[in-house]
Amino acid sequence: MAKKVLITGITGTLGSALGELYLKRGWEVHGVTRQSIARHPACSHVVTNDQSSIDDALTLLKIEPDLVYLNAGAIEKEIGAMGEPLSEVTQSITTINYTFPAVFALEAAKSVQKPMDIIAIGSIADGSPSAFGPVYHASKAALHYFIQGTSPILGYSNPNIKLRLYRPGAIHGPLSWAPVNRLNEKGHKVRAKRCNNAPPAEKVALHVESFQKSSKWVINYDEPISFKFLKFFFALAPNLYCKMQHWVWRRASKFKRS
Repeated sequence: MAKKVLITGITGTLGSALGELYLKRGWEVHGVTRQSIARHPACSHVVTNDQSSIDDALTLLKIEPDLVYLNAGAIEKEIGAMGEPLSEVTQSITTINYTFPAVFALEAAKSVQKPMDIIAIGSIADGSPSAFGPVYHASKAALHYFIQGTSPILGYSNPNIKLRLYRPGAIHGPLSWAPVNRLNEKGHKVRAKRCNNAPPAEKVALHVESFQKSSKWVINYDEPISFKFLKFFFALAPNLYCKMQHWVWRRASKFKRS
C-alpha cells in the first residue's frame, strides 16, 4: 500500500512542486486547498478545507497521512493607503500561516497512533521582521517559535509525532514579489535581483525531500548573508534594529506624507 502525504497549499508554487515530486515517488498525495476545485495535477486527491478551526484539523487527520506538509501560506496583497496592514487581512494571514498549523499539530498529538512526520513550511524572514512584510514575517516567526518550543513536548507525550520546520527563502514565482507593494522604484530594483535569482520550486522541493529523510529538526535554504546578519542584529540590538527599520521605511517605501 502506498504511503500517504498530506500537503496544504497544493495550488501554490511550492505545494504544487512537492505534490508532483511525491506523485513521482509513488506516494498517495492528498492536496489541501481552500478553493473549490475537483482536480489538480499535483495530487491524487483534492481536499477542500478552510484550515481555520479544530474541526478542520480533525477532518484532515481522518485521512491518516504518514507525512504532512503544512505548507499553506498567505502574503499581504492588500494594504492601507499609507502601507499599513489591514485588520481583516492580518487575521486571515495569521490563521493560515500560524494558528492552523499549530492547532493541527496539537490535535495530531492527541490522537495519532502511527508514525506521522509533520513538517511546517516557515520562512527565513522569521528572523528579521521588516516593515515591508510585517504580518507575514510575524506569522512565520510565531510558527517558528511554536515548533521550537512545542516539538519536544509533543514528541515526548506522543512518540509517534515528529514536528519539524523547514525555512526556505524566496522561491521563483509570483509570491516572492510580495514586498513590492510597499517598495519605491529603487527598492523594487533591489528586490528584483533577489526574485529573479531565486531557485525554482522544483529545486526547493528536492531539498525539502532531503530534509524529510534526514534526522534534522530545523533547516534553512537559500539564506543570504544579509539575512543572517539581520537576524543577529535583531536579536542582539532590537532597539537599534527598530531605528533602522524607521530609516529604511522613509528611504525605500513608496508612501510619502502630504
